[in-house]
Amino acid sequence: MVAELAQGGSDLIASGFLLIGLKRPQQEIYIWTVASALMMLLVASLLSIYFGWKRFLAPEPIENILIAYIALGISFISNVYAFTLSARRILRSGQSFRQLFAAFNSSSLIMTKNTFVLDLMGASAAFVGLIALILYQLLGEFRFDGLGAVAIGVVLALLSFHLLWDIKHMAGKTVVKGEL
Repeated sequence: MVAELAQGGSDLIASGFLLIGLKRPQQEIYIWTVASALMMLLVASLLSIYFGWKRFLAPEPIENILIAYIALGISFISNVYAFTLSARRILRSGQSFRQLFAAFNSSSLIMTKNTFVLDLMGASAAFVGLIALILYQLLGEFRFDGLGAVAIGVVLALLSFHLLWDIKHMAGKTVVKGEL
């Protein structure tokens, strides 16, 4: 739950950076998208890995598992919904959902791509958290809680690196800010 809280908080701040970028001149678009991606990488992923590792080394039972399921379920549903909105913006008319990642790689909507990755991160993190909770409850092993947080951090880090790589390769090209 701490990992999901870190992801949610940094997602809010990263989205705020994108919102600022929408209001700033076109030349600043990369500054704000890089700040957003770095927020996810340096805050959300590292905090998730840190707290998950601590929880793995010193496991404790989860006292209110129902609240954890509800919070992760709401996070998963809301992030999947936001992800589908971002995906629709990236897909061109007539493209199917199977062509999503090819459309993502060729899209010049840098800010929409950033929100797409943020939403994918949130949905992935919540999904991994739900799987970890289910394993924790089924097997009675407290360490699954910590492993879930570490896994969330790793997923966030990988997606953040992908986004930073994409931003690096788009630098100097004509980009469209897109809409959040």
